[in-house]
Amino acid sequence: MSTDGQNTQGGGSRRRGGSGGRRSSGSRRNTRSAQGPGQGGRGRPVNRGPAQNNKPQPTRPAAKPKAPSKPSPITQNLTLTAWDMARTRKQQPDSPRGQVMTLRAHQRLVASFEKERSIPDPDRSFLRVKEDARGSILLIHGVSTGPGDLRELANFLFDNDYNVYVLRLPDYGRHAHTISAVSWQSALHQARQCFRLLSRGGGKVPVVGMGFGATLALHLAREENVSSLVLLSPAIIPKATALQKLLVRLKLHHLKFIHRYVGWNADLMEGMDQARSSVGKLKIPIYAAQCEDDDRASPASVRFLQRKSRHKASRFQVFPEGGHIILAEHGARVLFDEIVRFCDD
Repeated sequence: MSTDGQNTQGGGSRRRGGSGGRRSSGSRRNTRSAQGPGQGGRGRPVNRGPAQNNKPQPTRPAAKPKAPSKPSPITQNLTLTAWDMARTRKQQPDSPRGQVMTLRAHQRLVASFEKERSIPDPDRSFLRVKEDARGSILLIHGVSTGPGDLRELANFLFDNDYNVYVLRLPDYGRHAHTISAVSWQSALHQARQCFRLLSRGGGKVPVVGMGFGATLALHLAREENVSSLVLLSPAIIPKATALQKLLVRLKLHHLKFIHRYVGWNADLMEGMDQARSSVGKLKIPIYAAQCEDDDRASPASVRFLQRKSRHKASRFQVFPEGGHIILAEHGARVLFDEIVRFCDD
């Protein structure tokens, strides 16, 4: 760099002088040194960077993936406490006192875990329990919704003497995030574990599902002793083309090129297909509500449930407007009271 700067200054002096004086030999040597190959210079070419260097450049080792942070001592102790309680309890329903102790230990563990991972407050799990509760209710959010969309309903149910658990499904309910790497079976497994935790207290355990959470609730009702289902904006009939639905029904979406065509919701469509086939086999009451202008789930879902439901206490409601987040528009005004009455029956 410094040699090039001297040459430029020397050339400028030569032009400003205007005389035909000769350059010094030192100036000629500097000029020749700066000339590269193919420019007539006899000096050695200047190395201007790795692109002109014939020597192989050493390769840097790939950066090691960052190890996940270890849980804090508080979370580790809470984990051991919850594990010890699960290990020592007998294979029979918990007493009211034991149920509250178990749920509160689980609540502290989940809260500590989500806090350490900086989960925003609206996206965190929500669990409220009391000793004199008359039952427990599990609430499941969907793909485009989160625990925060069910929190107001959960508080209302708690005020009406129910233990409530709004679980958080990791990778579901996250904005600008596709869930192609998350299977609906893994979400169902998590919901199953939470349901079993609530059901240890004995008594009836209704399940509330919103959006794709309604699909998970239908699967859960086939496997566990769910007393009743509340399905809000149920996403059991996808908004997709007939060809996409056929490819999923034939299970061709597991092929990579078919999966790219169907899109990231191919896995969800598979879960919806299997849930629809089980509706007619359920013998429990279903309460379903949906809006005609639902832009994320087909309004035909609630009509399908109405045709297939077998229990005479089932109820169905359709609103002309309100979108997919049905509770924001009709929750406190209509649905909260209806859901409590339905769960009480």
